[in-house]
Amino acid sequence: MANKIVFLLVLCAFSAYSAVNFPYPQESSYGNGAAIVTTSGASAALKSKFTSFMSTHYEENQDKTLGRIKFDNTSQTVSEGIGYGMIMMVYFSDNTKSYQAEFDRLWAYYNRFLNQNGLMHWRINGFTTVDGQNAATDAEFDVALALVMAHYQFGGQKYLDDAKSLIGKIRQFEFDPNNLHRPGDNWNSKRNPSYVSPAAFEIFKEVETGQASKWSEFITANYTLLKNNQNQSTGLPSDWCNDNGNPMDNFSYDASRAPWRWAWANAWYGHADAKTLLGKLAPWVNNQTPANVKGSIQLNGTMGGDHNSTFVGPLTNALSYSSTYQNKLNDFWSTLINLNEASYFNKAMQLLTGLFATGNMPNLKALSEVQPSSSSAAPSSSSVGSSSSVTEPDNSSSSDDDGGEDPILVLPKVALLNSAVASKNGINLAVKSNAVVEVFGLKGNSMRKFSFANGVYSVSFSDLPKGLYIVKVSFGNEKMILRVPVK
Repeated sequence: MANKIVFLLVLCAFSAYSAVNFPYPQESSYGNGAAIVTTSGASAALKSKFTSFMSTHYEENQDKTLGRIKFDNTSQTVSEGIGYGMIMMVYFSDNTKSYQAEFDRLWAYYNRFLNQNGLMHWRINGFTTVDGQNAATDAEFDVALALVMAHYQFGGQKYLDDAKSLIGKIRQFEFDPNNLHRPGDNWNSKRNPSYVSPAAFEIFKEVETGQASKWSEFITANYTLLKNNQNQSTGLPSDWCNDNGNPMDNFSYDASRAPWRWAWANAWYGHADAKTLLGKLAPWVNNQTPANVKGSIQLNGTMGGDHNSTFVGPLTNALSYSSTYQNKLNDFWSTLINLNEASYFNKAMQLLTGLFATGNMPNLKALSEVQPSSSSAAPSSSSVGSSSSVTEPDNSSSSDDDGGEDPILVLPKVALLNSAVASKNGINLAVKSNAVVEVFGLKGNSMRKFSFANGVYSVSFSDLPKGLYIVKVSFGNEKMILRVPVK
């Protein structure tokens, strides 16, 4: 019956209105054949690890204008950690806590310690002095990517403008004429396969449209490097290599990040080269016992002595390559999330690879731009809730004699603000004036469209087939995008 809804609980949901567009957990099915962890409670367990990380590794200066991520030497911060932290602040923001302020302080910290090229010096003493001169390229890739995602998560043109500026500097100072990445803006003696971030490069190509062809060249050249570097038996990359991809060392604390970046490129863009890399590595990982994974790992697969998230996490991500590896993926996840790490880097890898593994690291730019495809048919008038219009809240009590669920429940409250929050198989909606709600499949096909006047509503999509849906809510010029699973 419709009256079974407890109004107090629904209204409490509105009081937890999120200031972010894609609140954690997203638990997104990425597409492109990428699998995610199916273990119950995975997102909650990961969030708990993040909360602990924040309490021990995030610090603000006295006037709260700057934020930093403490390195293993806690008196220092590395630029890589700023990039990791900015990504975390975007993706761990939820319905009760936006980390936009922390994101802004990390970005301010980055800008406090710039070199002559406008890039952050790679190691800093606290909030004071430079300890390691000039930039490390992987930090810029992650920081610029985080800025673009922040634009779609938090709103605000400045994030996108800042991203464009940084992307231009990356292109100018951190790539060579042969289109290979430089490990830093002022040093270039070798290449680091784990720095190559093809998903970020695709984002940069979309943002810096005037340089799209150059970014395509960067993607092609660096994938060639990765494929040449990869061990043909195990699929493992090395920490460092020369321009031909010839390995200089083992799969250790640098190389460990590469499978995360390959899986990321496959999930977001379905890159054929990412599939080639993962197609060699995932079968080898599938034959490993997660508790026995220990780095550094020789490229022939001989294990070392360090069992931690730096090695378990990225290899977990490699298994996303195919649902064929779902059981092993869940096994690796269980090992990863139960590791109690001490070091900054191991904790960061646990969180970043965990975000990806649980489906909580989607491409927010793509989600924000979901539009109905030109071939989409309009929903039929016989569909439940199809082309529905609710022009005035009905404050009277009603009964549901057939015991079914109403697709739209009108709650007796006048809305004082606009909000939309994903709920079980639908959304809770508060409309101050007028709103339009559109529901799309993941391919952009239009499924439902509703119009609402002032009021508070609970809108169910439970009649739709099970799956993930994109819900676009328009309050005049104000827009929100939600991801709503129907189970």
